[in-house]
Amino acid sequence: MKRICAQAITLALTLALVSVASCGRTSTPQPTPPATAGTALTIDDQAEQEHGDDPGAAPSATPAPAAVDAATGYVQAWAHPSLDRAAWYAQLQPLVTPEYAELLADTDPANVPATTVTGAPRVVRSTTDMVVADVLTDAGGIRVTVVNRDGRWLIATVVPAPESP
Repeated sequence: MKRICAQAITLALTLALVSVASCGRTSTPQPTPPATAGTALTIDDQAEQEHGDDPGAAPSATPAPAAVDAATGYVQAWAHPSLDRAAWYAQLQPLVTPEYAELLADTDPANVPATTVTGAPRVVRSTTDMVVADVLTDAGGIRVTVVNRDGRWLIATVVPAPESP
């Protein structure tokens, strides 16, 4: 339990550092590599009931397979703390929104606690233009928000997934 808590804290700190690390940077989006096939596409009913639809938001919809694949692909690429900063960033930049790319630019991948994806993603919420999925890693769950930007599914935010009861 202490190890899981320590890993969760390390993950939260890493993500917080990413948020604070870069202000005022700009970047050019890159093409998204092909998505990985064979991902589960069910919505977690309890999580959907907790979130509901926000007024004015796109209506709930079946998760787009490409969005779920983008979430998993991002976490697979992110979970490489042994890569040097330039190589790590180069593989993540095409997968994320320009705004999120700015936050990742100064991140040291050595601070990433995960090294592998350990389970199928669990869709928490899905609309026609956004999918939120929890992706399990050897360091805990990662909640990934994927948005549709001009027909491309890109990662907009990443936070530690809440622990399941």
